[in-house]
Amino acid sequence: MDSLTSLTTEERPDGLKVVRIHGDLDSMGTQLIQDAFSRAISDRTDTVIVDLSDVKFLSSSGMAMLLVKGKMLRQGGGNLILAGPSERVLDVLRLSGFHELFEIYPSVEEALAALEKRQGKK
Repeated sequence: MDSLTSLTTEERPDGLKVVRIHGDLDSMGTQLIQDAFSRAISDRTDTVIVDLSDVKFLSSSGMAMLLVKGKMLRQGGGNLILAGPSERVLDVLRLSGFHELFEIYPSVEEALAALEKRQGKK
C-alpha cells in the first residue's frame, strides 16, 4: 500500500451522496476509515453510492464494513450502491455473494444514470 486509506464524500444537489474510498480495504485500511465512513453514512434514509474505483484490495474487514452499513441503510429506508470496482474487487464481491445484496455498477456515472432513470428523470 503506497498511502494510507482515506475517503471523500460528495453531497449532490439531487440528494444522493457519493463516498469515494481511496486505498486498500484490508484490516488496517478499514480501521482507518471506519469512523469517517460511519459519519458519512449517518442518515439511514440516504441513498449512498460507494465508489470503489480506487480500491485495489478488499478483505473480509472491508466487506463487513460495507455489509453493516448497507443493512443499516436498508432498515432505515436508504440504500447502499457499489460502483467502480476493479475486476479483482468485483471477483471478491461476486464470490462473497455481494452481487445478490447490493446493486453494483461499473462506474459512479452508470450508477447515477440508473438511479435517475428509476426516479423518472432524464
